[in-house]
Amino acid sequence: MTLFRGLSAFPITPTDKAGVVDTSALAVILDRIQEADADSIGLLGSTGGYAFLSRDQRRRAVETALATVGGKIPVIVGVGALRTDEAQAFARDAREAGADGLLLAPVSYTPLTDQEVYEHYAAVADVGQIPLCVYNNPSTTKFTFSVRLIERLAKVPNIVAIKMPLPADGN
Repeated sequence: MTLFRGLSAFPITPTDKAGVVDTSALAVILDRIQEADADSIGLLGSTGGYAFLSRDQRRRAVETALATVGGKIPVIVGVGALRTDEAQAFARDAREAGADGLLLAPVSYTPLTDQEVYEHYAAVADVGQIPLCVYNNPSTTKFTFSVRLIERLAKVPNIVAIKMPLPADGN
């Protein structure tokens, strides 16, 4: 099993109108991802609507994914949140449920400094205690990681990868 390599599929998280995760529908999606030979599942990423799910519903999605996948492929869980203590709680929940790794984007309503982002990542990586992937997606977060910040984060225990999406034009 490899982590943060190859094709990672990022599924939607189906919910009802009240925001309750439809575990049966999620299991069907995850089965299909496994049948398609994805190398990992990126649960609760931007596509998965993590920002709109309560902590309980995030846990419900993670538990469903881990039960459905059964260790056949890695499950990487998005743990983004506005507040560091919330991101830490999501990271702890994911680790305790058995997630293989974490994905974290710098979420904020106001502009962030490199130091604020560094402290956020270091705190979440410390609590998560499993491999964490930095998500550098300036088109959605409005934050661009500086080379210096990436260098600093590379030295933080448990931070092992960075996801750098291509711009919409592919360049």
